[in-house]
Amino acid sequence: MLNNIHQFMKTTLSLPRTITIAAALTLTLTGCATQASTSSPAPVATETETQTEEQNHVLSSAQNEVEITVPIDWNTFPQLGTPNLLAAMDKDGESAIMIERVSREDTAEASLEDLIDKWEDEFSFAEGSTYESKRTGSMTIDSEEAYLTEGKMTLPTGTSYIISASLEKENHFYHLNFTRQRELNDTDRKFFTQLAQSMRILNDQPAVVETESTSGSTKVIKSEDGKTSIRIPSDWESDFRIIIDAKLEATSLSGEEYFISLQSPKSWSDPGTTLEEYVDDYIERQTEFSDDVTKPDKVAVEIDGRPGFQFEILSTMDNVNHIYMYTILDYSDHFAIISFSATENLFMESKQTYLESTESYREEQ
Repeated sequence: MLNNIHQFMKTTLSLPRTITIAAALTLTLTGCATQASTSSPAPVATETETQTEEQNHVLSSAQNEVEITVPIDWNTFPQLGTPNLLAAMDKDGESAIMIERVSREDTAEASLEDLIDKWEDEFSFAEGSTYESKRTGSMTIDSEEAYLTEGKMTLPTGTSYIISASLEKENHFYHLNFTRQRELNDTDRKFFTQLAQSMRILNDQPAVVETESTSGSTKVIKSEDGKTSIRIPSDWESDFRIIIDAKLEATSLSGEEYFISLQSPKSWSDPGTTLEEYVDDYIERQTEFSDDVTKPDKVAVEIDGRPGFQFEILSTMDNVNHIYMYTILDYSDHFAIISFSATENLFMESKQTYLESTESYREEQ
């Protein structure tokens, strides 16, 4: 359990970093291997053999942004709630690849080196995890220079070994990860080189986001006890938990938009703390957990018949701009925190959706 609301603030402000490649790798290496191993594709040559066309096939991302050639027994698997364009695994669940991209519009003039540092930081962000890495050189991927890194990620659930390649195009940065659940050897490095050299960027144009109202394409999600609910876009995923104390959590399929609702018992605050005092303290503490935070103006609201305040925070973390919309409501024995977050441009395009969803928030008393 979270010890107090101070820890919650630190966690929620950092969530866009956790729903990234590190979280995806954790899910992959603990939960998705079973899914991959249940399939029964055609046999494949061992990695020590030269791959031929008959032994390979091409996998593409859902919207055909990228493609990569992999052995015939590798298949894609869903990565709901992460920013991966493509994720694939061998039939035994021992090896996996993931391709992530980051828009230049959301990176506050960051360089490729800055983004590499960000990606590496994510591997050691989770509690109880460590990551050791070293730069190992460069190679050419799709006519662009890519920088190579090898690392070892230790989690409470086990150890993974990772080779990464990072490159940039006109509109996006790209990051290819290859992971194994044993120590890497020269055969693995040769295999990764084959994979990386087959990677192609098919569409580097900025993603087009649907900005119409979500009316008519929503669903209601409820907490485990059925007493807390909210209406969110129907294609968002909510069957997961990143924060154990969250009443509700959801994310867009791309992983670039995130929603969380928690309840902060008033016993966590000083006796007699008012709603406005709580909100002011909440905003003040946010500045402790980011490289740069723009302090917001708060607006009084009433939702579910309860008084509250709503505010937005622009935060720059690892050279990526995020906007967080918080709504804090005053209930008899707790403060309810409702938060939507996304990268800056996506947030501005989807803000009306977040407002509509927040208005639908309900608690049974």
